[in-house]
Amino acid sequence: MTISKEPRSLNRTEWAERHVEDFLSLPLVREFVFRSPQASDRGIQKEVVDFLIAHGESAILISQKCQENPLARNGTKVSSWAKKAAKGAASQLCGALRTSNEKEIWCEHSRRGRVQFPHGLPKIDHAIVMVEVFERVELNQFDLDTAYFPLNFNETPISYFSGNDFLNLVVALRTTSDLLAYLNARRLLPPSDLHVIGDEKSLFEFYLLNGGTFEGCASRRDVTIAVSEQQDRLKDILATKRESDSYSGLLEDVADKLATRLPDYASNLPQHLLASFDPPDARAGYLEMQRILTGLRLRERAELGRSFYSVVDKVANETNTFTYRSAYLDLHPAWVFVFAASRGIDREEVLSRNTNLMRGAVAFYGKNCLLVTDRDGANYEVGIARQGSSPTTDEQEIGRRFFGHLRITDVSLDRV
Repeated sequence: MTISKEPRSLNRTEWAERHVEDFLSLPLVREFVFRSPQASDRGIQKEVVDFLIAHGESAILISQKCQENPLARNGTKVSSWAKKAAKGAASQLCGALRTSNEKEIWCEHSRRGRVQFPHGLPKIDHAIVMVEVFERVELNQFDLDTAYFPLNFNETPISYFSGNDFLNLVVALRTTSDLLAYLNARRLLPPSDLHVIGDEKSLFEFYLLNGGTFEGCASRRDVTIAVSEQQDRLKDILATKRESDSYSGLLEDVADKLATRLPDYASNLPQHLLASFDPPDARAGYLEMQRILTGLRLRERAELGRSFYSVVDKVANETNTFTYRSAYLDLHPAWVFVFAASRGIDREEVLSRNTNLMRGAVAFYGKNCLLVTDRDGANYEVGIARQGSSPTTDEQEIGRRFFGHLRITDVSLDRV
């Protein structure tokens, strides 16, 4: 991960927010991670919350609290600070949820510029209190009223994590859908366990061992016992997950690269091919393609990434070649995904083949099509085609020629 150096004038809290933004943006895609959304309150500009993650119909709010000097406290001083910080974070989240639909919100995004939310925050699925501590802290101890730490506000669940634990979950789960599935499953724990921060590792391991649920779990103590008794099985699950997740990274890279285009993308291209590109000052098509990729569950993203890898690997040592394959998902019936790879073929020719592949896929499968081509191992060419009127005879023939001979293989996608 490459992180730019920030000015020394930033205090540690501001510095941490920028680096957490970078961290969240790797798997969740930067275009949908909003740091420090703002609103106007009686003419005064105020921060609404530290982070908003918004993917399609799913959204998560995060309030982050960091220590200016993590080495300055230990023991009871850390616990006391963490409780006050968690109380402040929860209060910020409740304030944001209370007024979320009352005023326009905006964010100065590092890539997209000013992004407006004219009707306030989108519907929030989950709110996160994220506190920088490196040891277990119990928020429900007798010395502090648990009313300071609500588990719900206006029907929105609120969960409490250490910063390290939550960011590890983001790395492990990698999509908003999978993250929300974990957060919602975790709500089966008793309230006393939901008020513990800094002790998440065994919970996540139990979630993996238990097929993506917390059913049958009565407490953190049950979790610890169950995990300790299944270490060999856990190692196997983690190894399988690492292998699967590596393929997800391929599509995460595509989604990230969609944010920029080649400076000379239009060079030597005929008008009929240029017409399919967004104008330089309008990126609606690219955002749509990013939304499709970020809307996938992790296992879906991983298996599509595996398909992409297979065509890239097939041409790795070839010249003057072009190959492709298609895939579609039961939970996304409106889409077919086409993955291609070329080596040593002129870009104009690659784009022409891509156009025909998309036309043929739409006609053959009766679905919208997202196509990703690895061109010479150096660049991606990504396109999208939607169903319109009935396909022409020519398009039907193209579809049969390109896709009629492909072998069909079914792959079962587990929940984690």
